[in-house]
Amino acid sequence: MEVILAKYAGFCPGVKKAWKLVEKAIREETKPVYILGELIHNQQALDYLTEKGVKTIDNPEDVKERKGTLFIRAHGEPPSTYKKLRRLKVKTVDATCLNVIHVQELALQLDREGYLVIVCGEKDHPEALATVGYTKDGQIISSVKEALEIGKGKKIGVISQTTFSADLFKQITDVLQKNASEFRSLGTICNFTQMAQKEAREIASKVDIVIVVGGKHSSNTKRLAEVASQFKPTHHIETALELQEDWFRGVKKVALLAGASTPGWIIQETARVLEKQ
Repeated sequence: MEVILAKYAGFCPGVKKAWKLVEKAIREETKPVYILGELIHNQQALDYLTEKGVKTIDNPEDVKERKGTLFIRAHGEPPSTYKKLRRLKVKTVDATCLNVIHVQELALQLDREGYLVIVCGEKDHPEALATVGYTKDGQIISSVKEALEIGKGKKIGVISQTTFSADLFKQITDVLQKNASEFRSLGTICNFTQMAQKEAREIASKVDIVIVVGGKHSSNTKRLAEVASQFKPTHHIETALELQEDWFRGVKKVALLAGASTPGWIIQETARVLEKQ
């Protein structure tokens, strides 16, 4: 069976940077190494880090005796977290993605200019939560229905979680723009995400079936599966162990997509298994 591997598969630049920094810290930094929240949304990658002695924590105060090195993950953190870290005097490495930092700066700018800041994203996603933390009364919305509930006559500034659906972002902004007294959209879906979604559409139209590999809780991986499923039968898996033979009966060509938080070793193993189908 022919396997077409997407070009935009695996670690995006922001995740790659964070991963390399943590791997370097494992070798060189003051131990133990802590990460504030999950570094990336991929359980196999997190298991690997745990095996290396990396500790995932939810609160900076969980750094025992204030010793060790604490990482801020690629998703970023709100200003309140940095304030707490300064108070605790914990050694910190900031691995926030540069694209995410840019979005945070835009959120702060819109807020200062008097806009109601709307972040298109998932309400429980750490990046969206961090971004809205740079505003006084910003809101996270994820659907056209929620956009309609914002109401009319407001001065609205819109940004997005960097891994949000490009199609859904446009649908939401169309609604908000119609109802706003003043409107500004800064369209902050990162280029890597947009290119991956575009590629998913193009590849899906050329194959019989699509396999998307990556964390089940990974926003960008779920988006890829949603995009591909509009064109061909699509299966979202975390590892090659989830592949089922009956998916491939009569299949001659399969596309392999991977989320921006999917390690290369998982992609390679999945490709090897698919080629044997």
